[in-house]
Amino acid sequence: MTRDRNFEQLFDYSSQDLVHLFKLSPKQASLLFKYLNYPDLVIREFETYKRLSPITILSSEYPNSLRKIPDPPLVLYWQGNKQLLNSLKISVIGTRQPSPSAQQKINVLLDPLIQLNTTIVSGLAYGIDIMAHRYALEYHGSTIAILGFGFNHIYPVQHKKFFQQISKEGLVISEYPPETRPQKWHFPERNRIISGLSSATLIIEAAERSGTMITADQALEQGKEVFVVPDSIFLNQAQGCLKLIQEGATPLVKPEEIVHWVHENASILLDENA
Repeated sequence: MTRDRNFEQLFDYSSQDLVHLFKLSPKQASLLFKYLNYPDLVIREFETYKRLSPITILSSEYPNSLRKIPDPPLVLYWQGNKQLLNSLKISVIGTRQPSPSAQQKINVLLDPLIQLNTTIVSGLAYGIDIMAHRYALEYHGSTIAILGFGFNHIYPVQHKKFFQQISKEGLVISEYPPETRPQKWHFPERNRIISGLSSATLIIEAAERSGTMITADQALEQGKEVFVVPDSIFLNQAQGCLKLIQEGATPLVKPEEIVHWVHENASILLDENA
């Protein structure tokens, strides 16, 4: 992108050029060279690209909040309402094995956010993620699901109905092409988009060693506000939250506290998204 922003010279490069210019291995360069010199395949891929109309980092539609993170995704595949990218967004995340009181925490804290037209961002995973999406859908709020796979390989399969509903009533986003199957490393990669797209991250519950803690670290690295819900020292699902409080995250005890934060920061945050 630095040398040739619109990739106009790409088809003129030899296999050796690709090795030197893009730091590819000889095998990677050879595969890319063959791909670029297979016109029928390139045309077919271009037709697919036009049909899907992904948002690239070169597009004016690309969210400014993502441009500012250290490793922004270059391409965003999407289905649903793109206008939600311009809304005030808070990510709501947590453990895949929530405690019996987790739903009550979500009910109390998400209700005022939805009343303020705040978009709930999460990752369509088991546990807190899907509970947050479901609450937003049930109470006519806005929600964005960030995926760690392509649209044609929904994981977990049990959440396909939520994927379909969010595609119609909210927005789903993935940096992976539709035929990409889920892989373990995709989910930590996806987490940087969850935190990066959002103005703040709200952690409902988290074990001390978990993907949620990775997202919290990424949010802090990105300069985002991190709210956590404290709970008993004897609750495993509270250990990550308590550790984050020790490290300087903001404990959230009453819903009024996050409402106050949204009111104080709404105009600044919306300007950043514009």
